[in-house]
Order: sequence, then structure tokens, then C-alpha cells
Amino acid sequence: MNDRRLWKTLVATALTLSGFASTPLRAQVTALPGIEETAKPAEPADATAPPKGGSEPTSLLGNGDGLSFESASGDFSLQVGFWGQTRFQAYDKDQWRRVDRTTLTPPIPVENVGITQLTFDIPLLRFYMRGKTFKPWLTYKLELNLVANDEGLREILIPAVDPITGSNAVLVRAGAESQDGRTVKLVDYYLDGAPLTAVGFRVGQFKVPDGRQELVSDMQLQMTQRSIASAFFAPGRDRGIEVKGSTPTQKIGYQVGAFNGTGLTAHANTDGTLAYALRLTATSNGPYLDIESNVDAPDRFHAQGGVSWYTNGQRMTQNADPLSLLGNVQDRRVAADLEFFWHKRANLLFEYFQSRIRVDDAIQQRMQQICYGAFLQGLVTCDQQGYNAQAGVTFGDHQELSGRYSMVDADRDLDRDRQMETTLNYTYFFRKHVLRWSSSLTFLKLQVNATGSSGLAVQQGDSSIPPVVNFPNPEAFPGLDDDQNKAFVTQLQWVF
Repeated sequence: MNDRRLWKTLVATALTLSGFASTPLRAQVTALPGIEETAKPAEPADATAPPKGGSEPTSLLGNGDGLSFESASGDFSLQVGFWGQTRFQAYDKDQWRRVDRTTLTPPIPVENVGITQLTFDIPLLRFYMRGKTFKPWLTYKLELNLVANDEGLREILIPAVDPITGSNAVLVRAGAESQDGRTVKLVDYYLDGAPLTAVGFRVGQFKVPDGRQELVSDMQLQMTQRSIASAFFAPGRDRGIEVKGSTPTQKIGYQVGAFNGTGLTAHANTDGTLAYALRLTATSNGPYLDIESNVDAPDRFHAQGGVSWYTNGQRMTQNADPLSLLGNVQDRRVAADLEFFWHKRANLLFEYFQSRIRVDDAIQQRMQQICYGAFLQGLVTCDQQGYNAQAGVTFGDHQELSGRYSMVDADRDLDRDRQMETTLNYTYFFRKHVLRWSSSLTFLKLQVNATGSSGLAVQQGDSSIPPVVNFPNPEAFPGLDDDQNKAFVTQLQWVF
């Protein structure tokens, strides 16, 4: 079966499943426990049953709330559960390569040997424990990822042994195919206190308050995956402390924190600098909601927005040689978001990112790995920007259709380096997020000089093929073009 027939088959299958979910499954959902059941006559109390608030489980089966335990005093509680996603993905991607590896001077012939990857996957499987301790306003959470990829040795650079004689450096990199997805990793571990509405705190490992979509739980995303802009700019999780609060009406809120700045890629910070984040939010009514889907929205009209600022510094050497010159790399980011929800029926979500990376003059060479366009111009600053626009509408109580456009410009001093995503998504909620099925079709365009594109890899060469003069230089490869990739994802989510 060729690629065209494969994609026609996938689309036809998705449409068939959509029709199946919209009619007969509606009748099945009403038969699930806890949904619109007929009221039963009250039964006499069981004198042998444990008292409410006792040490026995108080909730054995519910809306994805796992098992709950509570002390007799009510000061301590424990809720345990898990949730996961099972996914099938068909990824059709362009793959440019040199026709002849011995041709080193332009024009260099290229060909596109695009490939299709068919994969069954478990992208997320989380186990969590949460509850309160000592005081009703003092809570905790521990969450583990049971299918994380083994990081191990991902990349190592062996510098040139003798630059005078022209020996080359060697970069050894472990690819995605070596990641087995069987490693257990700590996702969240924090203590959260809110003694007052105006002042609270969180300490441990959690998400940095920067990036609206990143702050939405993976379980509650409107689509199967976050946008490329959110994945590129949002810092994600880190270890640190945060102070937060809001006005009495909760219409205006704030979060300010200090973090290692290493994310989860390193256990400890290795220099004297920390990362700092500040986020301010405002709403039309009530607290700011970290949600996307219309099924989580209030029954009324709700508008909200936020702005955030993030700065991170790192002390680095000029290159891989630990005896080379030292200097600072400063990363400053700003983000803004705006969301509108109309009575659980429709929504509009906007998010904008801007980043500036600055290096000291002594380590300007580092800009070669950060922003090649800025490096070529001898600049010590690199400007980046991105955004996403997303909208969704519900049909009845169980179906939602959504769409998104997202763009990333990772180096504004480099031409033809943008990444662009267009995604259409359909979700059927059997029981809200506790049991849901989602399918998405994504068109991902990576311009010929964009990070991660096969066109850039062709120009860059490897340890045996040097880059062409004036790299990046797509004109030296007649016919070389942007990557036009497509991905079809269908995913089932279950929460206990």
C-alpha cells in the first residue's frame, strides 16, 4: 500500500469511528456507574461499617479519584490513583539525503526518501499520591512517570585532539531508538500551603509558572499533545520554591518563584545562578482556571488572561574544553495568554512567547549551538518568538472538535528556519477525562533551515562530511526543500 492509500485509509477509519462513537456509544455511557443512574431507596445504615473519616477507604470507585483514606481526626488524608494513555500514531515524514556522499562541492544532488512510521505507544502512565497533612490548608502531591525514557548517555562531544593538523571533533549522540520507555522518574513532589487567600507557598519539584498550556495537566489537554510553541518555550518542571496568592475575589492572582534553572535534566545546579519566574493573572469572575477543554469550563461566560516573565542564567565555558574562557549565558522570556469560554460550548485560546538569549563576549562562540544566524553575524544576542491560537466547540455532552495553529521562530537572524503546526482534533468523552478517546491530524512544516529538519541535517553533514561553505546554504543543494510532515494520532485515556 503506497503512502497516499495509507493516509486515505487512516482518514476513512477515523471518520467511521467518529460516527460509531457519536451514536451507539452514547447509550453505553449512560450505563456506566455514577452517570445519570436511577435513584435507589435509601438502605439502612450498616452498624459494622467504619465511621466516616476512619482509616478505611472512603471512596472505592468514582470519577477518576482513585482510592481515598482519611484519619479519624481528619487532619491527614491520602488519595492514590493512576492514569495513562494508549496511542497509535502514523507519522509520515520527509527525509532528505545526499545522493552521493563523495560530492563535497556545489551543486550537490539530493533526494527525498520520505518514510512512514507506524507506532503503538504508551506516551504517559502516571501513579500519584496526594492529600492533606497536619492542616486542611496544607496539602502534598507525589507523582511518578512509569514509562519515562532512559536519559543515560544522550550526547557527548569529543573535542579536536590537534586543531593545528586539522583533526575533527566527534559528536556521539544516542538517538530516540535507544530510549526504551521503561524508566521510572519523579514528576511532581511538593508541599503546598494556602493558609490565606492572599499568601500561600509551594516547595519541591513542580511546574515553573510560565506558559499557559504547560500549566494545564496532560490529562486535561484539549488535544492529544501540546503545541510546538509551548513545547519550545515553556520551562516545564524544576526544583524550587514559589509564593502565590490572589485578591479576596480571586479575580487577580500572582505567582513568584526561584528555581535551579536546570529543569529535570540535572539533579543539582552547578553554578551560583538561579532561575526566577513571575506570573500575574486576571479573570472576569472567580479564580484563573488552568484548563483547555470546554467540558472543564464554567456554565457561564468566562474570560481570563495572564502575563509571565522568566529569567535564567548559566555559567559556561567557551567550548567543550573545560579550560577555555568562562562567561555567562542569560535567557529571558516573556509570555502572554488570553482565553475565552462560552458556557461549556465554545472557546478561544491565545498564547504568545518571546525570548532573548545573551552571551558574554568571551563565549560568543557558544552562540553557534544556540542561534546560528546570530553567530554568523557576530551577535551576542539571539531573539526568538512563537505563538499558538486554538479554538474548540462541543456537540452535545460528549463530543468536542478543536483546531490549532502554532509557529516557532527559533532564530530571528536566520532565514527559512521556522516551524509551523496545524492540527485538527476530535474527542469523544465517555466519562469526561476519566475515559476519553481523541484523534488528531497534524501537518508540521519544518523550513529547510529549521532545527530538527532533515534539510538542515543534509547541509550540516557529519564527522565524515563537512558542511558546505556559508552553512546553512540550501542553494548549494538544488531541489532541497522544507520538510512537510503529517501525523495521525488516535489515543485512549483512562483515569483511576
